[in-house]
Amino acid sequence: MARRILIDFETTPGDHDLNFKIWIFAEDLYRALRSNELASLSLDDVDRVSSQLTIPVRSKRRVRRTAAVIEQLLEEHFLTQVARLSVTDEAGQPVD
Repeated sequence: MARRILIDFETTPGDHDLNFKIWIFAEDLYRALRSNELASLSLDDVDRVSSQLTIPVRSKRRVRRTAAVIEQLLEEHFLTQVARLSVTDEAGQPVD
């Protein structure tokens, strides 16, 4: 069964600097996921990113590796303090 990784960002609409950093992070994440084929992220999702980003993971086995890529990029973009990762199944139910 496929999984989704949700990234919730603690941001406000008026915080343009943080919103721009999140958008740059999302573009880098798109490139990283596309190159190693762990998960899929569309450019439309990247362009619409605001306070949440949903990344469909192609298989349950790839969740940890995808999360590691995300966490590494969050660190590189200095966003670890404002981002929270969670994993859900296709129905949106949290999984461990």
